[in-house]
Amino acid sequence: LLTQAPVLDQPSRTQLRIALLESSFMQSPELGTRVARRLLLQTPECLALWNTLAKMHARVGDWSSARKVWANAVVRAQEMLEAERVWKIVLCKSWFMLEATHGWGLAAAVELLACVAGGDSSAIQKFLEAKSADTTQTSIHKGDTTQTRIVLADIERAQQLVADCTGTHCADPDEVHLAILTLRMWLAYAAHMDPHAADSIHDQSPLTKFPALSALAICSIHLHHARTRRVHCTSDLRARVHRALLADPHTTPLWEMLFACTASRGSELTHARLVATVLAAHPADTLPDVRMLAVYFALRKSVNHNYASHVRYLLRLATRNGSSQSLYMWMAYIAFEHKFGTTGRAKRVLLAALRVCPWAKSLYLLALGGQLASEFSAQESQALVRAMVRAGIRTRLSLACITTLSA
Repeated sequence: LLTQAPVLDQPSRTQLRIALLESSFMQSPELGTRVARRLLLQTPECLALWNTLAKMHARVGDWSSARKVWANAVVRAQEMLEAERVWKIVLCKSWFMLEATHGWGLAAAVELLACVAGGDSSAIQKFLEAKSADTTQTSIHKGDTTQTRIVLADIERAQQLVADCTGTHCADPDEVHLAILTLRMWLAYAAHMDPHAADSIHDQSPLTKFPALSALAICSIHLHHARTRRVHCTSDLRARVHRALLADPHTTPLWEMLFACTASRGSELTHARLVATVLAAHPADTLPDVRMLAVYFALRKSVNHNYASHVRYLLRLATRNGSSQSLYMWMAYIAFEHKFGTTGRAKRVLLAALRVCPWAKSLYLLALGGQLASEFSAQESQALVRAMVRAGIRTRLSLACITTLSA
């Protein structure tokens, strides 16, 4: 595909390579590694590709390979032209955030930036070897509560690294500006262990072009503080996330943060109120990501009548009281009623969905051969088949099903 698309400009070709690498890793890490090797042979100077490879290794839990890739990319960046070298700060931001939130912890992430600031590849290698050999080093998943002392000199050196990249011209200024703002906020938090220090930087220099991404960065700091300090349901975090969702409801990690910061027992009504205000604040053509509902359902282990009525209310808002054409939202509504309500309710929701989405093949299949097939009479099934024919929808039905419908 890359060889057959010569008309694409360089940024588009880079995005295509990144998408190819990510999709390969989703199939298997082995395939992703082979694809990455071929892509990097073609464009070894593409730091975005190196960064994606490292993040994919980290995502599947191969931290050793991820750190080696990041270290190699940082060294390569030192040898590039200044316009390309400044993209190193994006590498540092990705490595820093994943190390702080999922790897060796915040103290190790700050020390890492200090090593990168020195510009000595041997210092980075010594840092990795020392951390790997330290048997007392714990992962953030194993309870790193940021009690490890952060050296002030490391913070200052890391801040100098960020300052050196500020104002530098590059080919992708938006990505670089986001990385600089994110690292400034995290380093301010590390210096004071107070998320309000990061708040002041965020409020003074908001990233107007990507407000959702800058909001996600500051909310990540609040969530990290809540988790590592063992403080749950913090009002600051909840307020930050809620404001960000009101501005942009399409960012799924923000929904996950919202549920994480109100994950205490008996918080169903809090969830319902917060989600309802976000849903009600946006018109039908700007529905939030449907995955937020999936996360919302998954977090609830027990269901009572009161809770079910609140979820039903949210789903009615999400489907705009029967006027929405969001197929995924309708499918979520049908699945909820089938699992927690009655099949009769699920059938009524399905018919309402068909009135506004007569082109949706999956809705017909639910009625004709899916979990709700038993709720439809032979006459109703025949009517649905005729509607499919009028809509030009084709499907493969078994001989037994055809005999039943024609009877």
